[in-house]
Amino acid sequence: MELLLQVVQIVALLCVAALAIYAVVILVKVKDILSHVETEVKGVSVRVTPVLENMEVITSKLRSITDTVDEEVTIVKRSVETLQTVSSTIVDFEQRILDKIETPVLDVAGTIGSVISVAAKVLKRLRGG
Repeated sequence: MELLLQVVQIVALLCVAALAIYAVVILVKVKDILSHVETEVKGVSVRVTPVLENMEVITSKLRSITDTVDEEVTIVKRSVETLQTVSSTIVDFEQRILDKIETPVLDVAGTIGSVISVAAKVLKRLRGG
């Protein structure tokens, strides 16, 4: 029985030794994979850094453009408001002129029309008509 126990112990120790060797092989492969991943990550970070810097520059330019557009829109709004005020003033001025001139002009036109009508009647009578 003791011999069987020793054989089982040897087999068990051989299995543990094989398992340890297999674990070392696996750990070496994992180390290689992690090393490769580290290299790839470093490469990506080297390539991504300029892209991120460009994005930062682009973002700052977009902010600047947006600010400029906002300023221009404000200027246009003020210009439109000024034009509205000027046009309203012109319309008011036109109405005041019409109010002051319309009646006298119509009176003069009526008088001229009457004079022409009377002159036509006088000419008609003078011609013998």
